[in-house]
Amino acid sequence: MIYILEDDQNIRNFVLYALRNSGFQAEGFEYPSELYTAFEKNLPDLLLLDIMLPEEDGISVLKKLKSERKTEKIPVIILTAKSTEYDKVTGLDSGADDYVTKPFGIMELISRIKALLRRT
Repeated sequence: MIYILEDDQNIRNFVLYALRNSGFQAEGFEYPSELYTAFEKNLPDLLLLDIMLPEEDGISVLKKLKSERKTEKIPVIILTAKSTEYDKVTGLDSGADDYVTKPFGIMELISRIKALLRRT
């Protein structure tokens, strides 16, 4: 199962469609609170995480996940419009396994997901 936390409905639906057509089970969330509720029921194999979100920014979400024993091992790919070197370093140093900037190629994103899942 792959979770995506993305507040832009068009991007979220596009990625969900691509993941499902690539053979993955996937679920999307608009708000961090929805993601946290989903974690209580099921932990994903991988999380796609936007940075600019309502309620709480993605870096804060990432730091919470990496600080809790239950979620610390979930692989995370940041998927964001923030594309400066500083943003990338912040995301990776905060615990992300990969960093993909928008706009992105869906085939490349799927390949990065497959590669990360092979390593974990």
